[in-house]
Amino acid sequence: MRGGKISRREFLGVARSAAIAGIVAAGIVGGIAGYVGGSSAAPPRTITTTTTVAGAAQTVTETRTVTQTVTGAAEPLRVGYVYVGPVGDYGWSYAHDMGRRWADAHFGLPVKSFYRESVPEAEVGSAIETLIDEGAKLIFTTSFGYMDATAEYAAKYPDRYFVHISGYRSGAAGNAPENMSAAFAEFYQLYYLNGLAAGAVTETGVVGYVGAYPIPEVVRHINAFVLGANYAYKKRTGKNIKAHVTWIFSWYAPAEARKAAIALIEEKSCDVLAFTEDTPSVLQVAEEYWKKGRRVWSFSHYSDMREYGPNAHLTGQIVNWGPIYLDFYRMVATNSWISVDIWTRIGDYMPYRWRRPVEQSTAGRPEGTVYLAPLNPVIPSEWQILIKQRYEEMKELLFEPFSVEGNLGEPIRDQNGEVRIRAGERADHDMLWNMDWLVEYIEEPLPRA
Repeated sequence: MRGGKISRREFLGVARSAAIAGIVAAGIVGGIAGYVGGSSAAPPRTITTTTTVAGAAQTVTETRTVTQTVTGAAEPLRVGYVYVGPVGDYGWSYAHDMGRRWADAHFGLPVKSFYRESVPEAEVGSAIETLIDEGAKLIFTTSFGYMDATAEYAAKYPDRYFVHISGYRSGAAGNAPENMSAAFAEFYQLYYLNGLAAGAVTETGVVGYVGAYPIPEVVRHINAFVLGANYAYKKRTGKNIKAHVTWIFSWYAPAEARKAAIALIEEKSCDVLAFTEDTPSVLQVAEEYWKKGRRVWSFSHYSDMREYGPNAHLTGQIVNWGPIYLDFYRMVATNSWISVDIWTRIGDYMPYRWRRPVEQSTAGRPEGTVYLAPLNPVIPSEWQILIKQRYEEMKELLFEPFSVEGNLGEPIRDQNGEVRIRAGERADHDMLWNMDWLVEYIEEPLPRA
């Protein structure tokens, strides 16, 4: 997660992720035994056996030499994780811990993983040290603010492997040691689909967003959500959507998220709320309004949160970090490590990543590393069809939210009216990774440091 000045680098796309899987598959058969075999051949031993042959005049003594193999216990791969929040937040850190468990379960070999939770970004170094003391060979650090310390410890411990989540430093990028990689599971496409759902159901024409920090990751998610909402609402009514953003300056702050959500509903007339805060608090507020007879909608975030808002839940963005983690487990276990920078989107790590017909769409089903939560039947059928169509098209990048096509054929402008994306253009990796502007439909300016 996720802030600070971002350096530009070449857009790696989804092909890099596919390359990793190929490298891993090629090396796994020969390498696994070397890491966890734990067996050795004992010196030859002379074994004397006595055999009685029926009908023979005497007992026959036979001497033979055999080689016995003594097998030791397999050595488990030891993997450490550092989380910025509690594993029970039901959001960011919870999703990472579910990914850890998924990777452990699918590795197929002995593995021992352990974690440190609720680690402030300034204290990640000491957490890494404790994981190394426990013998961790592979370490995942899962918050943007952990990035520089992760690079520092990668340099300090060249015999260990490090993966930083949501940052931009890696050996592959040339700005960190070769034993450090970067990875992220990206949501902007799913936020656009959430926006389509929001624009399809809003009655006030006003949507809200509870934001954590005004950094590029959150900004692009807000922009994607609002672009989707404007597309659907304007298609329905001919009017532009109005969007409000409240910043709480925290990743894990359920009380602040709750307060912000209520204010957006009561003071701004928002009836659909998205958020980047690592608990179901905003969805719970929406559900409370339903019980009071007022329709307010919200979403899942990182995990399936439907139980917290059975009426208010529209859809949402869900992540499975497990396949990403599993690739790194395999690289370390097979001694086939290469530093990579991967950024997964809709379609990546799916068994069948290609577009399907709308009637066969997998939207709303668990698959890959990022996927859409189930669609609430309240979303009108014509918009469910479009959401499924876009979901399928995005598997092959046939459609991208940050394009004129994603904005009803109009150029995408910022709050100052400056055109940011013109006809024939799409936001590339650098624009998305460095996004520091809000689209014109948002009322509040972006906070500046």
